[in-house]
Amino acid sequence: MTAMPPPVALPSAGDDRLVAVYQLKIHLLGISPQICRRVLVRGDTTLAELHHVFQVVMGWDNWHLHSFKLWGKEYGMPYAGGLYFADDARRVHLGDFPWRANDKFTYTYDFGDYWLHQVRIEKVLPPAALVNHPVCVSGRRACPPEEVGGPSGYDQRTLDQFSWAYEAQDRLLAGEDIREDDVPTWFWTYRPEYFDKELVNQRLAKVYQLKGNPDFLYSQGSYDYFFADLKS
Repeated sequence: MTAMPPPVALPSAGDDRLVAVYQLKIHLLGISPQICRRVLVRGDTTLAELHHVFQVVMGWDNWHLHSFKLWGKEYGMPYAGGLYFADDARRVHLGDFPWRANDKFTYTYDFGDYWLHQVRIEKVLPPAALVNHPVCVSGRRACPPEEVGGPSGYDQRTLDQFSWAYEAQDRLLAGEDIREDDVPTWFWTYRPEYFDKELVNQRLAKVYQLKGNPDFLYSQGSYDYFFADLKS
């Protein structure tokens, strides 16, 4: 029987975990086929910054509250009317925890729709693996639109979108005008299999320019204006 390789661990306690590079796989639970991303981040990334990294790489719009659960404890950014967290996410770093390959944590976005993401530490890499800002190395499928009702709502709405698009095509061929159809705006544009890694990395580079900026870290709202110069 072939011996199993030993688990990959962070450097010893005497080394600086904050400069290690982590390859994370972010997997949105409850949807099939899988919607996921792989991203490289440094250990000195705060959880407040990691929230924005996850928003950008997944494709969310930062409209709602969020929380992380790492090593049995909840972390996040406090907002008026939101949750209280004992620790300041602007001062807790990813590298503050003794991660080993295949360790997992969760990231929840929008407590109404309840989008639960499982995050797995796939690799722990040396500092030279990442020169500048976080980088998305791969991804599958488009992020769900906001406000669709969570995984079950997403499944139903995308079926509705497909049925509408199929019927609309026949109506267009018949010369009918479908511009007045009472359907959600995203029915016209949403492509569930589409993922643009280049655009994601352009957005990550722009976000990184504001690393540590408290106004940006506390912001809660659409990224549309911020990314207006970056076209898909």
